[in-house]
Amino acid sequence: MAEPSDNSNAGPILMGLAYIGLVVFIMVFCAKQTSNFDDFSGYWGLFATLIGVATGAIPSFFFKAQADNAQQQANNAQQKADQASAKAELLSGALDPGVVQQLRAANPHLF
Repeated sequence: MAEPSDNSNAGPILMGLAYIGLVVFIMVFCAKQTSNFDDFSGYWGLFATLIGVATGAIPSFFFKAQADNAQQQANNAQQKADQASAKAELLSGALDPGVVQQLRAANPHLF
């Protein structure tokens, strides 16, 4: 069963929408400042580097968040496996030594 997460998807969605809004604002600003395409491309060239850096930074933020979530899930799975292993060791130690020998003989691939 999946455990409830405290992480909200609203943050990344808002960041993406804010970025799209910023790009649209820059395009409209550049268009209003100019009367022809050559002037527009000059203004756009001024902002292209900033837009390129932001375009590269946003996906890396999202990929890092996904990697952190995957690492947390792996850590939880490892912890559960360690607990199950410790439980099995504890239960096997509580058995009669004769029964343990019979189980080892019947299931050598497990030991």
